[in-house]
Amino acid sequence: MFSAASVFCAIGILGLFGGIIWFLMFLRKTEFETLKGDKKIRLNFGLILLAALLCGVIFGYVLKLIWNAGIVDAAVAVNYSLEWIDILQSVFLSALELLIVPLVLVSIIRSLLKAGSGTEASRSAATIVAVLLGTCALAALTGYGMVRIFGIGAADFSFARPTALTPTSVIRTIKSIVPSNMFGAVSRNSVLPVVFLAALIGAAALAVKKSNAEYGAKFETALEIAYELVGTVVDFVIAFTPFGILSLVTVNIAANDWTLLVSLGKFIGAFYAGSVIVAAIHVIILFIFKVKAMEYFKKSGNAFLFALSSLSSIATMPLTIKAERDLGVNDGTANLAASLGTCIGQNACAGLYPAMLATIIALMTPGQQDVWTLSFAVQLVLFTVIGSIGAAGVGGGNIQASLMVVSMMGMDFSLITLFLAVDFIVSLPRPPLNVSDSILAGLVTQKLEEKRNGRLARKLKAA
Repeated sequence: MFSAASVFCAIGILGLFGGIIWFLMFLRKTEFETLKGDKKIRLNFGLILLAALLCGVIFGYVLKLIWNAGIVDAAVAVNYSLEWIDILQSVFLSALELLIVPLVLVSIIRSLLKAGSGTEASRSAATIVAVLLGTCALAALTGYGMVRIFGIGAADFSFARPTALTPTSVIRTIKSIVPSNMFGAVSRNSVLPVVFLAALIGAAALAVKKSNAEYGAKFETALEIAYELVGTVVDFVIAFTPFGILSLVTVNIAANDWTLLVSLGKFIGAFYAGSVIVAAIHVIILFIFKVKAMEYFKKSGNAFLFALSSLSSIATMPLTIKAERDLGVNDGTANLAASLGTCIGQNACAGLYPAMLATIIALMTPGQQDVWTLSFAVQLVLFTVIGSIGAAGVGGGNIQASLMVVSMMGMDFSLITLFLAVDFIVSLPRPPLNVSDSILAGLVTQKLEEKRNGRLARKLKAA
C-alpha cells in the first residue's frame, strides 16, 4: 500500500524527470548564435546525448541518495518512480528491434544493386567490395582484440541481465541461414534468414535488370523510395535516443553506483586504441601497394578534416572523390569507391564498433559459448562483415550495424543504448576512418587494374 507521502514524493520525482525531458527537448530545438554572430546553429546531436548521460547520472545519484536515506515512504516512491522511468528505455529498445528486418532487407538489396550495376564497372566493383569487406573483417578482429586487451568483461556491467542464450556454433549457424518459412523468419526477427532473403532478392533484381531494363528501373525506383522511408523511420527512432539514454542511465545509477562511468571510460579507451590500429592497417596496405603514406595523408587531408567536422562520410563524398583523383585513381573507379564506401564495409562504424559491442554483450550473456575461442571469433567476423553491407555513412550508421551484428548472433541488444550515451566521444575518429577506407579501396583497385593492363600489354607485345 502506498501512503499519501509516498504518492506525493513519487509525483515529485516523475515531475522532475519530466522537467529533464523538457530540458533535453529545449536543447534540441534551440538555436545558438555563433561566436561571430553571423548565423545561428543547433547543438550537435552527440552533445545532446552527452547531456542526457550527465542528467541521467546526476538524477540517478539523487534518487540513490533518497533511497539510502532510510525513509520508508521515500524508498517506496523511488522504486515506484523507477518503474515508470524504465518505460522510456523499454519503448526505445522495442523500436530499435522493430527496425531490424526492414533495415536489413532494404539496405542489402540496395547495396547489391549498386555494386552490380554497369557491366564495365563490375570488375572494379568486385575489387572495391572485396577491399571494403576485407578491411572491415580486420577492423572487426581489432575490436575483438581490444576488448580482451583492455579487460572489459561482465564484471564491468554487472547490473545488466541480458537474456540467456542457447550456445550456438558455426554448423548450427549455417543450417539456420535458409528459412523454411519466409514470413516466420520475418516475424521472429531472425536476421540471418532475412539476410539470405535480401541477397536472393538482390540477385534476382540484378537478373531482371539485365533482361528487362524497364522493370529493373521501376524496381530500383521503388527500392529507393522504400530506403528513404525506412531511413526516415530510423531518424525518428534515433531522435528518441536521448530519452532512452536518460531512462537507462537514471535507472542504472540509482540501482548501482559510479562503476558504470568507469566501464564506459574503458570502452572509450579501447575504441580509440582500436581506431589507431585500424589506421595503421590502412598504412600497411598502402605500403604493400607502394603508395607513400605522406602523399596519401597530404592529398586526403581535406577529406579527413571535413569528415571529422561533419561526422558524415556521405557528406564527405565529393572530397573523397577528389582525394582519390589527386592520388591517381581514374574517375569511374573514384566515384564507385566513394559511393560503395558509404554503404558497404565501413571500418569504424560497421567493423570496429559493432564487433566491440557484440563481444562485450557476449561476455555478459548467460549460456554463451566461450568468447575467447576461434569459433566465436569466426562467427563475429562473419556476422560483422555481413552486417556492414548496407550500413549508411551518416549519424546512426553504427547503430544499424550494431543491431544487425548483435541480432544475427542471437543476443540481447539492450546494452546498445548504454553505449550510445558516450557515442559523441567515440564518434570523432569514425568518419575519417570510413573515408580512409573508401579512398584505400579506390587506390588498391586502381593499382590492381594497372597491373592487369600492364600484363595484358606485355602479352600483346609478345604475341
